Amino acid sequence: MKRAPKGRAVRALAGAGVIALASLGSALASNISIGSSAGEVEFGQGEFTLKVCDSWIQLNLLSGATGQYGAPAGLSALTGITIQGLNAAQCKSTQFTIEAIDQGLNPLPIYRIDGKSKLCSESPCQVGDTAESELVFQVSSSGVVGLRTADLYRTMTFDNSIGIYKIVFTKPAQLARDITNLTIQSTAL
Repeated sequence: MKRAPKGRAVRALAGAGVIALASLGSALASNISIGSSAGEVEFGQGEFTLKVCDSWIQLNLLSGATGQYGAPAGLSALTGITIQGLNAAQCKSTQFTIEAIDQGLNPLPIYRIDGKSKLCSESPCQVGDTAESELVFQVSSSGVVGLRTADLYRTMTFDNSIGIYKIVFTKPAQLARDITNLTIQSTAL
């Protein structure tokens, strides 16, 4: 019986060692936690949770009556967005930006700023010129929630009895059905 060359045995042993270390490192990485249990960040294995200022914020679409604002019969315009679960006391000095996204992952214009009462599908509009695709609101250092800049094209109200903020567009730009996702991003003021 012939013996395997020493170089081959050493390579096999080194390979087994690398595999063992990689397996051990993977198992250890899945259990590394930083922070308290309330704001835990876990690295490894794809789990990642960060708590910025609130545990959750829910966004919902508000749609108008069918056929309103130039929408085809049976369809509704996106007339606003509701925000539920925002804890202003925990989110002081924070700015939030909401965008409506279509199926192609493109931002959509959500309200018109040119005074027209027609949707962008009926009367074309250009983001930044005749329509806006971002909706920005802020929580001040004293905990007051409001739109970043007030204008005639959108209003924000708060229903204290149910804890819901409502942003309404006076000149909607999109059909509600065209909105695939709403995104919200936060930044410190």
